[in-house]
Parts: sequence; C-alpha cells; structure tokens
Amino acid sequence: MYFGDVMLSVLQNQKLTKFIKSVLLLTGTAIIMRAVSVYFNVYLTGKLGEEGIGLFTLVTSVYSFAITFATSAVNLASTRLVSEALGTNSHMAVRSYMRKCICYSMAFGFGASFLLFSLAPAIGIKLLGDQRTVTSLRFFALTLPCIALSSCLNGYFTAVRRVAKNAAVQFCEQSVRIGVCVFLLTFFMPSDLELACVCVVCGGCSADLLSFIYCFIMYKADMKKHISKAGKDIEKGDSRLLSIALPMALSSYVRSGLVTIEHLLIPWGLRKKGGSNSEALRTYGIMQAMALPIIMFPYALLTPFSNLLIPEVAERNARGDKSGIERVSASAFGFVLVFGIGISGIMSFYSYELGLTVCKSAQAAEYIKMIAPLVPVMYLDTVTDSILKGLDEQLYTMRVNIMDAFLSVIIVFLLVPRIGIYGYIAEIFFCELINASFSVWKLLSVVKFKTKIVMRALVPLVSIVLSTFITRLVFFLFPVGLPLSAFSLTAQIAFTALLYLFLLYCLYRVFSRFFIKKQNSANMTEKRLV
Repeated sequence: MYFGDVMLSVLQNQKLTKFIKSVLLLTGTAIIMRAVSVYFNVYLTGKLGEEGIGLFTLVTSVYSFAITFATSAVNLASTRLVSEALGTNSHMAVRSYMRKCICYSMAFGFGASFLLFSLAPAIGIKLLGDQRTVTSLRFFALTLPCIALSSCLNGYFTAVRRVAKNAAVQFCEQSVRIGVCVFLLTFFMPSDLELACVCVVCGGCSADLLSFIYCFIMYKADMKKHISKAGKDIEKGDSRLLSIALPMALSSYVRSGLVTIEHLLIPWGLRKKGGSNSEALRTYGIMQAMALPIIMFPYALLTPFSNLLIPEVAERNARGDKSGIERVSASAFGFVLVFGIGISGIMSFYSYELGLTVCKSAQAAEYIKMIAPLVPVMYLDTVTDSILKGLDEQLYTMRVNIMDAFLSVIIVFLLVPRIGIYGYIAEIFFCELINASFSVWKLLSVVKFKTKIVMRALVPLVSIVLSTFITRLVFFLFPVGLPLSAFSLTAQIAFTALLYLFLLYCLYRVFSRFFIKKQNSANMTEKRLV
C-alpha cells in the first residue's frame, strides 16, 4: 500500500513506469548481490578463519578511507550536475559537466593510488601494527583510479535513470571478484594469512578493473545514443563542480578518517580489556564480517529507492516544485517506517536462526539480536539524508555525519577497553539515534509535511508483533523442514513478511476509517458552533 503511494507521489504520468522499473531492477540486483556477498563472507571466514577475516576487515577499513579520497564525492557531483542539466533540457551542459567530472576523478584517483602505495609500509606496520597487511594495501592502491572513474560514471547513469547499466556493472564486478577469489584460494591454497588476504585482494583488483572497462564502454555508447549537442553550454562548470564536490569531499575525508580510527580502536580496545591479538581480531571479524552484514542485508531493498530520490528531488527543487517535494518526503517517510519496523521485527525474532544458519556462530546471533531494534532508525536516517542531498543540503548531512563519527571515536575509546564489544554496540545505538534526530529535524524544518508518526509507527509495530507470533504458532503446529534448516528459516521469514503486509493493509483500512470519521465529526461540530 505505502510502496504504491511513494511511487505515485514521486513521479507522475509517463515517468511513473520508468521510476518503478528502475527501483525494481536496482532492488532485484542489490538483493542478489547482497545475498551473494553475505554467503561469500561466510565462505571467506571458512577459508581464512575468524582471525583471518578480522585481519582482512582491518585492511579494508584503511582501504575505505583511500576510496573516499579517490572518489572525493564525484558520484554525488555527477548525479546532481547531470540531473540539473537535464531539468533545463541542456544536453550540451551534460557533456561538458561529464568531461569535467572525469578529469576530476582522474586527478584524485591517481593521487590516492600514489599515496596509498607509498605509505603502505608505514600504515601497515605503524598504524595497523601488523606487517602482514602491507602487501594487501599496495595491491588495493592499484585499483583506486578505476574506482574513482567508475564512481563518476555511475553517477551519470543514476542521473539519466538508466540504472540497468549500473545493475550490469555490479553483476559483472561481483562475479569477477568471487570467481577470482575462489580460484586463487582453491588452487593455490595459501599457507598463511598474509597470502590468503592477498588472494582475496587480487580478486577485488580484477573486478574493479574489468567493471571500469565495461562501465566506460557503456557510458560512451549511451552518450552517443541519448545525449545530443543541443542546448546551451555552461560557462562556470568548473566552479559548479567544485562547489558541490569539494566541500562534500573535505567533509567526507574527516568523517572517513574518524570512521577508520574507530575501526582501528576496536581491536585495540579488545586487547586492552585483556584479550590476545588473535582473540581481538576474531571478535572484530565476527561483528564486522558476520553480524553487521546480516543487519545491513535489507539495505539492498532500500538503497535503490533512496539513491533514486536524490535526482528526483534535485529536479523538483530546480523547478521550484515545493508541493511535489512535500509529497515525496511524506510518502518516503511513511514507507521507510513500514519497511524498517518490519525488518527490525523479523531480525529480532529470527536472530538465533540467522546467526546459526547463515553465520554458523552463536556469538553473531547475539550481536544481531542486540542491534536489530535500531534498524528503523538506521533506515530512516538513510532516506532522510538522500532527500536532503537532493535539496542541496549535503553539507549539513556531512556535518552531522562528522559529529557522529567524532562521538563514535570517543565512545569506542572510552567503553571498549572497559566492557569489550558491548561498548561498540552501545556506541552504534547512541550515535545512530543522534544522527537520525538531527537529520529528521532538518528535513522537517526545510520541507513542511505532515508525518502522522504515531499511525505510521504504531500500525507496523502491531502488525509485525502479530505476524511473528502467528508464524511461530503455525510452524509449531505444522513444522516445515528440520529445525534451523535454511529451508525452514526461509519459509518462516517469507510467511511472516506476507502476513505482515496483509495485516498492514487491514489495520491501515481500519485506522483510516476511524480517523476519517473522527475528522468528519470534528468538522460537523465546528459547523454547528459557527
């Protein structure tokens, strides 16, 4: 019900079908890619061990900062600039903007590659405290130019709504990454963790290179077919690009640097609490490579929708369509609450089964159960940030994210050495609540729309509680599959989701009629008084 409302309010007339197709295509691709990624993490954990996956995750925390520097917000810049140019029907401006974005990507991509390759020994030995990470960091450095350029081109495809291109690139990239990793780990069977991590990194390097080549070929073909040389060129394209990208880039450097420090402090704090280096990496690996990927898995359903909100809101904002932005914001707000509360209930109810069936870890199941109640807040923050970026409020979102990251570092530094990994979980809760509160407050102050928060939160909450209870009762009376089997878990989650949607529909109809009668009664009373 709400999904249809969101679609209708976001796009009208002939654009509706195109938007729905884009969302469905990206959602389907993201679900497949995220599911493959989760099971691939389980495979890597089996090959590398929990300590090995912790070591690899530690390397990727530094690599993430390098990617942030290499891309330097070019994806958002290309999406925004191309969307605005299309909003004024200037294809020549699209071509000019993209040339400038590509040059920008090359400058930062090659610069980041040179810095990471040169500083790999210092980072690996001094910062990470592990010689085994140096070779992996140097291999990762070679991929940064390709990642920067791919990010720029993906922003273009998002802006022109030809998301099938992005979906094809993602599928190609993931397939190559997994294929190369499995081949190297199977046939070379490295004897130590350093070589095993290098094998995984080589898979990623191959995927990034081939996906860039594929993406670039599709981009050139798309420009030739769809983007003519009509319309006015731009006079200050450089300044417009830099005004969007550089402030966001500088902010993202700070935030990504703080996030990297936070991730480095977690194993440090676990060691301070009394654990060995191996135990610290093991616990860190279970949290980062097992529990959190399960929590983040439903983002595959939400991310395409939130990403496509950016160009849609940006176009409406460029045209001055305030009422359209209000409808989009209100409907997106309602949709994400329905979606987030449902996912949170399923994760909480099936945390034990998910941990043991997917991750093969009771410890991961415990972490999933503890973090699951936060899911609606995380999802709401994601969609709110997307709308704010479309409204040219990206600097505000980055300031809030920097504050979030700064608080995270302080809390992890203070709590993890004292209460272990539970200090990290407490930090996630506190900082997510703060971040979401600031973002929602800003959106409500910029866009005036009615949220009906009680109805939109209470009805999904009642629906998910009833659906999980009824599902457990039904499957207790009519057991399907063996206990904790993948088939039984999938069947129960699918049944719960369908029942949740049915109860949502019924309860919303009841509540809607109640509120309509109440409103009509209030109107009649007012007329009598008049």
